[in-house]
Amino acid sequence: GIACSVVAPPDAQAAVHNAEGHAALRALAAAHPGRFAWLAAANPWYGDQALDLLDAAFEAGARGLFLNPARQGFLLTEPVLRPLLDLCARRGKPVYSLTGWPVCAEPLQLAELARCYPGLPFVMGRAGYSDFWYDLEAALRQTPNLLLETSCTTPGLIRTALEAVGPGRLLFGSGTPVSSLGAERHKIAWLNLSDAERAAVMETNARRVWSLP
Repeated sequence: GIACSVVAPPDAQAAVHNAEGHAALRALAAAHPGRFAWLAAANPWYGDQALDLLDAAFEAGARGLFLNPARQGFLLTEPVLRPLLDLCARRGKPVYSLTGWPVCAEPLQLAELARCYPGLPFVMGRAGYSDFWYDLEAALRQTPNLLLETSCTTPGLIRTALEAVGPGRLLFGSGTPVSSLGAERHKIAWLNLSDAERAAVMETNARRVWSLP
């Protein structure tokens, strides 16, 4: 029942072997036209090399930047990340960051970044799993360009986010490989969303954020 998946590089390819990860995802997308959109990962500690790699990935079709702070070795609020975000802002490419790890990847840190780039969509990956679930609402209320990806959190917290900021800022996620597609779909079904809310969370918002056809 999935028309298109937005995919990102796994740990080693996000942290170190960035070009290898991009090549693999480009090949995946090419082998299954229209079924996969991919995000680029560029470790900011590589400096200008990371910028060139990210720019090349955008030229090759990457829909946004994927951040995995715990694997890439930075805090979301560190200056080393800013050149990559500046490039995303210039290119109009959204940013997806995994969140939930103490010190380096907290929802409120991502909210601070989003406030610094008000025209750029930021997606809170895995909803702060597992240490910062209860910062979700506070983070989302701080800036309108921060969205919540729903995987790995509880249905109750998804409902809280929905009531706080509306369906236009929630993106369904499978959480793979930490969670499973089936479990995540059951959570959304449990919420008993209206047809309009469900369409926004499951499809419309993703098409808008990732510029999917």
